[in-house]
Amino acid sequence: MKNFLLWLAHSPLAEAAKIGLGAGCAWLLNNITSLNLAAEYQAIVVAIVTIIIDALNPHDPRFGKKKTNV
Repeated sequence: MKNFLLWLAHSPLAEAAKIGLGAGCAWLLNNITSLNLAAEYQAIVVAIVTIIIDALNPHDPRFGKKKTNV
């Protein structure tokens, strides 16, 4: 799990995966019960999901965390 969190914190492919996950969440929200979210709100969901994943990762040195050895 530690290796996965380090990869998630430092890999460009992980950034793409987090953005894809956020886009999937926005698409899901837009298609559930016809919420009809505007494109601006969908973009906000993508950004928020990416930031939350980064903030919750203890191996990500951003957000005031100490830098870990890679």
